[in-house]
Amino acid sequence: MLFLILKKFVKIHYSDSFQICLDKEERESVSMKKILLILAIVLTFVISCGKSNDSETLKLNLKEEGKSYDPQLANDSTGEFVDSLVVETLTRQAEDGKSLPGIAEKWEHNENSTVWTFHLRKNAKWSNGDPITAKDFKDGWVRALNPKTAGEYADKLFYIKNAKEFNAGEIKDENQLGIKVIDDYTLEVTLNNPLTYFDSIVRIQTYAPLNKKFYDTVGEKYMTSPETSISSGVYTIKSWTRDSEIVFEKNENYWNKDNIKLKFVKVLFINDASASVNAFKNREIDSTNISIEQAKEFKNDKRKLLTKDGSVWYMTYNMKNKVLANKKIRQALSLAVDREKLITDILDNTGEAAYTYTTKGVGIIGVSKDFSEEAGKIFPAYNPQKAKQLLAEGLKELGLQKLPELTMIFNDSGNNKVISEYIQESLRTNLGVNLKIEGMALNSRLDKMQRKDYEIALAGYNGDYNDAITYLDRFLTKTGNNYSDYSNPRYDELVKKVNSSGNQAERVKDMIEMEKIIAEDMPVGLLYYREQTKLLNPRVHNIVFSPIGKDFVLDNTYIK
Repeated sequence: MLFLILKKFVKIHYSDSFQICLDKEERESVSMKKILLILAIVLTFVISCGKSNDSETLKLNLKEEGKSYDPQLANDSTGEFVDSLVVETLTRQAEDGKSLPGIAEKWEHNENSTVWTFHLRKNAKWSNGDPITAKDFKDGWVRALNPKTAGEYADKLFYIKNAKEFNAGEIKDENQLGIKVIDDYTLEVTLNNPLTYFDSIVRIQTYAPLNKKFYDTVGEKYMTSPETSISSGVYTIKSWTRDSEIVFEKNENYWNKDNIKLKFVKVLFINDASASVNAFKNREIDSTNISIEQAKEFKNDKRKLLTKDGSVWYMTYNMKNKVLANKKIRQALSLAVDREKLITDILDNTGEAAYTYTTKGVGIIGVSKDFSEEAGKIFPAYNPQKAKQLLAEGLKELGLQKLPELTMIFNDSGNNKVISEYIQESLRTNLGVNLKIEGMALNSRLDKMQRKDYEIALAGYNGDYNDAITYLDRFLTKTGNNYSDYSNPRYDELVKKVNSSGNQAERVKDMIEMEKIIAEDMPVGLLYYREQTKLLNPRVHNIVFSPIGKDFVLDNTYIK
């Protein structure tokens, strides 16, 4: 095969300094032996040179492409991770989930935490050499809030004075926003209410700066190719093969480049579970998640590790569906699934059964201890008898003799299929309900959920910062991430109250009430707090698998 390729045309480049070219006449005269000799020399050269490159490259598998890498539009885990490499906001995420200086070298706030002032580094530059200024942040935030942008995470900016009104089109003048450029390196932000952890909020990719001159030049192609991408962060996009891989290279204009040890990060998109494990074995990737079944092969392997995921997993009910709009039906479906047995019998004791929507044991602090522990077991436990009763009552209210066939969608990776099958069997056994399950790519599932084109979905969520509200505000009426189309006036009132309070004891009390409301209304049926089983190449050091915010913290990662 290689000979046939060579016979047709051979042209190999390495760093623009090594080239072999055989034109048609030369190929006719060169013997197979010579061609094979040349090939051997070339391959030896490339491989030997590649070793040096490989020692500087971290190779990760993210399964599939994100929907968008535009920081004002990205709304999935892949998009958020890519943005974490090429975008730096005012603050950065520390290994423990807290905030470190980013483009802002320092900040302060007034006594009640309603006015925050960020002081930018004077040596912070875009990858094209332009200085990163306070106006760049204002431009980025205004773009995110602009109704024409249609950013699903625009609500993350609603803490800012008049931001919600601007996004709704009620205010047209961006100068009425609580975003004030004092000078090139000073940004003042006025909030609607006190917010003691705003320094954690501003590291979300929606708060990214925008090089407006560059953006206006590339237009709709912004962040869709290496040529139309620009970086304010640690890495730039070096190359990009759609649905295959993206290679990132250290940004030589990054303010802290001298302390970044990794020169390259290669992200591959391998969704097939067997293929990803094979890629790991062949050293094509340094890390990948594996399923419970795959973990058996690596039982005593030091390359296997278990990490807290930070995500809570559940069945999301689309309340636009007439049947699922009935609370008793949702309660029945939820109570019919034994999530304790899900952990022991299906997930090999990885993860923990969930009793609060806010995940447990990853740094979500209540008043004096973990928020979930402080709240206690709020969502009701498995109860098949109660589930049968509620199903009968719900059907009677709907005027139905039996529950129509329902479909649950799930992304077909990891353990999601076996979990879906377990739910399917639980509903059949305990309620006589026929649940159809349908696997699909992650982006397809997300797209269906965003369009409310589904009935039930197996889904999960990971918080952005170390406060319970990062989980609980997803049920606010008509927010981009409220895939259930859930609405409760008291709940909305509590979200607003929690976001406006600086008293942690009162906030925790209110957030526990929020947990109780959704435990009663059940827009979701809770399942478990996920733990991820991973494989990691021992050559990789100081990589942090973060349960909150971005999936990986690579600040101190190196290869040896």
